[in-house]
Amino acid sequence: MTELLRRGAGRRLTVVTGPPGAGKTAATLEWATAVSARGGRCVRWITCDGSTATASRFCRVVLDGLAHAGFDVLPMAVDAGEPRGAEEAGGAEEAGGAEEAGGAEQADGDVLARAVGACLGDADPPVVLVVDDFPAEAGSGPAEAVRRLLRHTGPRLRVVVLSRSVPPIPLQRHRLAGELTEIGHDDLACDDGELAAILDQHSAGLPPASRRRLLESTGGWAAGVRIAAMAMARLCAPEAFAEEFAGDHPAVVGYLTEEVVEAQPPGLRRLLLAASITRRFTAGLVAELAGGEDGLFPEMVRRNAFAVPLGDGWYRYHPMFAQALRFVLRQESPGGMRDLHRRAADWLERAGLVTEAVEHAVEAGEWRRASRMVVDRFAIGQVLGPCPRGPLTVAFTAMPDGAVFGGPDPEPAIVMAAAATARGDDREAAAALAYANAVLGSSPQDEAPAARACLAAVELWRTGVLPAGSAGRLGRRAARLRRLPAGVLDERPELEILASASEGAERLWHGELREAAGFFRRALYAAEAAGGDLQRLCRRGDLALTEVLLGNAGTASGLVTGVAPGRGAAPAAGQEATTRLAAAWVHVEQWRITAARDELARVRLALGERPDPFLAIVHGLVAAWVEVAQDRPERALDALRAAESVTPRPRWLRRRLRLLTADALAARGEGRAARLAVERAGRAGGLDARLSLAKAALGEGDDAAAAAVLRHALHGTVDAAVNVRVEAWVLDAGLSYRRGDRSRGRRSLERALRLAAREQIRRPFAMSRAWLRPVLLADRDLLRPHLRILEPLGLSAEDGGPPRRTDAAVPVERLSARESDVLRRLAQMMTTEEIAADLYLSVNTVKTHLKSIYRKLAVTRRGDAVRRARRLSLLRPAAAPEDQRNG
Repeated sequence: MTELLRRGAGRRLTVVTGPPGAGKTAATLEWATAVSARGGRCVRWITCDGSTATASRFCRVVLDGLAHAGFDVLPMAVDAGEPRGAEEAGGAEEAGGAEEAGGAEQADGDVLARAVGACLGDADPPVVLVVDDFPAEAGSGPAEAVRRLLRHTGPRLRVVVLSRSVPPIPLQRHRLAGELTEIGHDDLACDDGELAAILDQHSAGLPPASRRRLLESTGGWAAGVRIAAMAMARLCAPEAFAEEFAGDHPAVVGYLTEEVVEAQPPGLRRLLLAASITRRFTAGLVAELAGGEDGLFPEMVRRNAFAVPLGDGWYRYHPMFAQALRFVLRQESPGGMRDLHRRAADWLERAGLVTEAVEHAVEAGEWRRASRMVVDRFAIGQVLGPCPRGPLTVAFTAMPDGAVFGGPDPEPAIVMAAAATARGDDREAAAALAYANAVLGSSPQDEAPAARACLAAVELWRTGVLPAGSAGRLGRRAARLRRLPAGVLDERPELEILASASEGAERLWHGELREAAGFFRRALYAAEAAGGDLQRLCRRGDLALTEVLLGNAGTASGLVTGVAPGRGAAPAAGQEATTRLAAAWVHVEQWRITAARDELARVRLALGERPDPFLAIVHGLVAAWVEVAQDRPERALDALRAAESVTPRPRWLRRRLRLLTADALAARGEGRAARLAVERAGRAGGLDARLSLAKAALGEGDDAAAAAVLRHALHGTVDAAVNVRVEAWVLDAGLSYRRGDRSRGRRSLERALRLAAREQIRRPFAMSRAWLRPVLLADRDLLRPHLRILEPLGLSAEDGGPPRRTDAAVPVERLSARESDVLRRLAQMMTTEEIAADLYLSVNTVKTHLKSIYRKLAVTRRGDAVRRARRLSLLRPAAAPEDQRNG
């Protein structure tokens, strides 16, 4: 405040506005005392009272203060300031006398204002005039005097006005001229450090959490903080007092009643009290509450600094002031509160402000009406979420059973089910849903469309990501939401979120993973547009699990990284399991086994609280992968058997369980049993099944059979999951290196590394460490670009020593002369057509030569072939014909 006032004193006018008890006078007095003590500036202080009731009297007081400070006051100023005699005063009471007296007063005020300017002369630094208790009435003596002083004194006078409301002087003119400094309630409010200092003065220290609560309840209002500190000084448990301290404390009520409420005219007092029942108010709402007295509203908000503007004509009360007013209202009219809430609900519902209208209907005890408002406006998603303690969720927490059960309307039961679901009360939610379904089931299907849609939304939210065998019913619920008018879905994006997520869940249940990902992605986009952490969490978890089932570990990792699962709402428990399960699978693919085990343990606990067959099966699948990755096939088979016993389960997921069972059996050396498991899985032509068959052949020691199975399956595998393709190429590379086909081995390994880099898949390379590490130590060209993927092998760019000409680093066969010609032109960035024209060959012949070059250099792309040829010194220029003859 001292710094704000110091800067303000450099301008013509400073206005300090704040409610009573905000510390305006104390802060300004401290600043003025410090300035006067330093002797650098003359500060004169005026407190408005009867002696300053007119402009001339005000100016006279200013002149007296200047004379006391040593300024020369002209005699004409003294004469102009003398009070009139009794005869003159009596004459002013005659007809027309008031007008003459007013004119004389205005003339005297102008004369005195000019006298103040003349008295100041060339004062340097300028004199500061502080005006305290500035009256709120327009046209008051102090208001007129300050206006004239600012006009007649020029830059030699600085004025600081302290007021409880916006002072009735032309602020806009000074604001546009850059001559105004405004200090408001936010500047006056105590911060945490100032609050702590006040508490220390009263030996009432509080821990940080309790201080924050007290700061929130008082809004930083200095008087409220002081009252709380004085009360806590006498208490043994100040923390409990700080938690409960509010505007209905007797000391607060007494102070505000005396300072504010009782000082208002009857009409303004009625408006002040009526507006206190709302969280925010505007002129129309207050007029409705006060019975049409809307003309007083501008004066009410102008005179009352406790009314904080919010913009667009809306205001709110300071929290302690609102609580104190409500206390007074309850004391004076205990039966009138319900009627005021009913009126507020009427006006807010007409204005389309459903949340606030519902809150007031609940306060009025009209539960059925409040429920109908939620359902008719399709606001059921605001009860379910997007956050567990949203205003509508809280509003219906205390809805009595009598308002729900036994009545003919389904709306209260639907809303109770939504509120119970949001706070995690499954029993109450199930009972309310059963009642709502019974009521709607006895009426024709084409009736109560809003109630049926809201009921579907609650049931979909409770179902979560997966239908657990009820895919048809889930689809019908989603379709009911989809049939809502487009305007409703635009206004209520949470319904669009639920509809898209439910369609995604149905596709996921049937194994249509790419389509499911599309629907979940649409739901996520809608959730991000609508806001709400819980909705975003749920949709990210759904999509992440689907992506990891598609083998896209990197994409799934981006969805689950940094997502803190929500708590406190029923669906959040299921979504915590979904999100953590996706994270566990990502950890397996990216070879963070300890982290994967930690996530799986948390999923197990979550599923214990809220069972879900689908997630239980996926949990068993991921747990088995962890054991297979760490070469523990017996434990993997135990996990798979437990997952196989869960019902219901989709057919495609059962197939995955059986293929992983085959892998575990193959790792145990039971090749024949592994082949049988693959046959039981079905769809043996897929790459995943072929990969398991190759592993089964390896389990029996038949490398040739394994290589043959893979070679046939690796062509045309773009639709297979990325992680399956990576693992297949790694296995093909290992088999190729084992049988001495280093060229094919390198090509397959490079392809696997490129595929894995996209999704940051490390598991297949970590599981192939035994043969892969020696290969990469001998081939730094392949190692360096892929160090991040190969991190589990513990290699670095410097591993392997200087480049060595080993069998793995040179072509298996020499390049022919024509292949060398093609390679040299390839290095010159010539296209296939240009090479063919330059060498007088057909394009197909050049393509054949390129395939042979790639095979011999163990690469898959043009750029790699050129780089590898340069490292092997294969790009020496061809000898000219003359040189060949001379040689």
